[in-house]
Amino acid sequence: MSEIKPISIDGGGFDVLKDAMLALLNEYPGLDGRTISYMGLGADQGISMEPESGALVYTQTTDIIGNVAQTCQFPFFVVYRSGASSEYQKKNISEFLDNLGAWLCCEPVSIDGEEIRLEEYPGLTGDRKITRIVRFNSYAIAPNQNNTQDWILPVTVNYTHEFESW
Repeated sequence: MSEIKPISIDGGGFDVLKDAMLALLNEYPGLDGRTISYMGLGADQGISMEPESGALVYTQTTDIIGNVAQTCQFPFFVVYRSGASSEYQKKNISEFLDNLGAWLCCEPVSIDGEEIRLEEYPGLTGDRKITRIVRFNSYAIAPNQNNTQDWILPVTVNYTHEFESW
């Protein structure tokens, strides 16, 4: 099996996707007053969006009159840092990240006994459109030296970018 690799980057797409996804993450109804920052974890706690590699182009076609259609991805991590040491706290962090990921994928999640679902993806500028968001399993990494631990939720945003090249 061959691995599909990016063919280029969507330079302008990075800021567009970063801003849209950070705003969307902060609309999650289960935040309970918390804020998700951009690459801004505190030493002891916090929730942050951390880009993995930028906005990547995987396919590109150009028709005879110069219309370009690209399929792209914007992979990032949601990182939750906590001093959680009890199994109960670890379960809550894992559940929070799993519910956040499900909500991003437009799946129903239960928050305070109410079923909530993201109804539509945010609009993007520059002739870009989110087609799908995929989340993977959340997991904890090795504890930090200050007795905190980071939990990771990998997320990939699939989107299209259409424009005229002439």
